[in-house]
Amino acid sequence: MTKEFEIGLNLIRTVMDSLNSITQMEDKTSIKKVVQSIFNPVVASAYQVRVGDGPRKDDLLRALTNLVKLMRDLEDIEGLKNQIKEVLSLMKEVEKELNDAGKPTG
Repeated sequence: MTKEFEIGLNLIRTVMDSLNSITQMEDKTSIKKVVQSIFNPVVASAYQVRVGDGPRKDDLLRALTNLVKLMRDLEDIEGLKNQIKEVLSLMKEVEKELNDAGKPTG
């Protein structure tokens, strides 16, 4: 895993609580406020994942790119919530792969 990819993952980790909270919200105004507060870290994360290299890079980049688009538009709230769930699920898979790779075999 490259340093850039690791930075991208760390940026996602910093906004995971906010992303989780969006999936529970119903009020579009509240969602918009949270989205505005985390938009830049999500965009920066997508960039770092794109220039880096690590597990599930293509899947994570596709999910983050779609998330950025939905966050920018804020028209499809259910689509946004579903995309957030996909990103969070991919993050869990990446974390698991990284943890498994770090364990000694034998």
